[in-house]
Amino acid sequence: MNSLITFIISLVFLGLVIFENRLHAQLGFLAQQRPDKVSKEFIRVVKQEKHLNWVLCILAIIVFVRTTRYSELLMCIITLVELFLVARMDKVKNDMLQ
Repeated sequence: MNSLITFIISLVFLGLVIFENRLHAQLGFLAQQRPDKVSKEFIRVVKQEKHLNWVLCILAIIVFVRTTRYSELLMCIITLVELFLVARMDKVKNDMLQ
């Protein structure tokens, strides 16, 4: 049962990663189109996204391949961090569009 829950959470994480990549492309396009709207928050979010993206993906692969007692908890934490990152990126995108 834990493996099934971990697998479902991994699918949610994969969906968030795909959405994050779309947001990253949109933010890059908006930064080129509107350089006056690039703020400190934009720069901070993009830097955090660069650093956390690889770390979270590698951790998710490790958790998924090597199942332990805490796999479900670790995958939930990884997915929540990804969710908060995507939410911040979406907020920055909406701020740039206004």
